[in-house]
Amino acid sequence: MITECRKILIETLKEAGIRNKPYTSQKYLSLAQESHVGAVLFEKESMQKDLQNRVYTGEDGRKRKRKRVFSRMASFNVVIGEYTVEAAEAIYESFLEHLPAGFYIDRNYVSIEPDEAEWMDEKDHILKSKVAVQLLVLCNGGVYKDTDYLQTDKVDIQVRKE
Repeated sequence: MITECRKILIETLKEAGIRNKPYTSQKYLSLAQESHVGAVLFEKESMQKDLQNRVYTGEDGRKRKRKRVFSRMASFNVVIGEYTVEAAEAIYESFLEHLPAGFYIDRNYVSIEPDEAEWMDEKDHILKSKVAVQLLVLCNGGVYKDTDYLQTDKVDIQVRKE
């Protein structure tokens, strides 16, 4: 899930107007010499036991029960650095417009939610940019276990009287 989330955030950042390859490491971002910069940095992942059940019918017509074993939440920091506030805001707004609501991994939905943004001028961050915005993005998914229901219409049950 983390790899797929990072990939989608990088693609969205490029669509929003970041011309250079976005950084994926805090170390390399701190060494960057450009003023026009973008980054997608993995922050942390938290898991929680979740016993949510859902009944669905598969593509083959069989009835199944899907149980969410764990709820996963991965958080990423998306960094946009620019020469001016106007340019940073334009890329930021474009990023939010292009950001999908979610995606599917192996028939499991993962939602993407922007959380909070922090705007910084050149004195408050380590980049060479005049202004930077740091947006926290949360990817919510889960670990699921599917079990089949017994199809009673295909089982032959015989009852004997003793």
